[in-house]
Amino acid sequence: MKNSFSAMMAAGMLVLVPAAGAGLVEGWDFELGPEVGHFQYRESHFMREYGMQYGGYLALGLRLVQPWHFQFFGSYVGGDITYDGGYCAIWGCRPLKGDSSNFIINIRGLAGYRLTAGKFRIMPYSGFGYRYLDNDLRDLETRWYLLGMGYLRQQTYLYLPLGCELALPVSRDGRWELGLRGEFDWMFYGFHVADGIRLDNQSGWGFRLASFLLRELDDNLAIKLELSAEYWKIGESDINRGFLEPANASNYYSCRLGLVF
Repeated sequence: MKNSFSAMMAAGMLVLVPAAGAGLVEGWDFELGPEVGHFQYRESHFMREYGMQYGGYLALGLRLVQPWHFQFFGSYVGGDITYDGGYCAIWGCRPLKGDSSNFIINIRGLAGYRLTAGKFRIMPYSGFGYRYLDNDLRDLETRWYLLGMGYLRQQTYLYLPLGCELALPVSRDGRWELGLRGEFDWMFYGFHVADGIRLDNQSGWGFRLASFLLRELDDNLAIKLELSAEYWKIGESDINRGFLEPANASNYYSCRLGLVF
């Protein structure tokens, strides 16, 4: 999946660069930086996972002939998280708590329509989103009675985002900008893979809220701080070979600090 991340980023460049060469681009920006966040995952009355995630992000934006704006975004975060739940065996069910490795990939292609009123800017947008989560519960096999009971859990979400971004300069020289963003995500298709067993037809929804502060350092460079909160509510999957993925919910709170070129 890490290779998929690189491939999809390269595909985005192949689509956007020809538009620049055709003279359709009024301007562009490139943003990248580190990301840190706190991840929480819950399956009702059974288990939860939580922990810090670390990584980075990048975004390429194109301002086409007014008022269109396109952005291609990708991020990767990962790290150990705490599993707090239980397991069942022939001698009954017992509580279990331990660490497991986890990473999350997000890839998004967005199209926005910019509207301005003086210095105030509003941009409704939509597009396509891909989210992949990889959680290795085999890391919990630290006791003899758990051998062979851990498994690799992989989740894939395909979704349509619908959001709006507001931005307003907050200094007289126009070099400081404050922004807010709200978004609803409709997950139209998802699936879960556990040790090779594919569980299809998960659906659900999510939303995300973000605020950012941008400071222009000169005409070609800016620094941007963004805080965001993300929530997902996912329904249970179809049954396959006697297994299903239960309904679940997750939260992700993140901070990004990036350079904008």
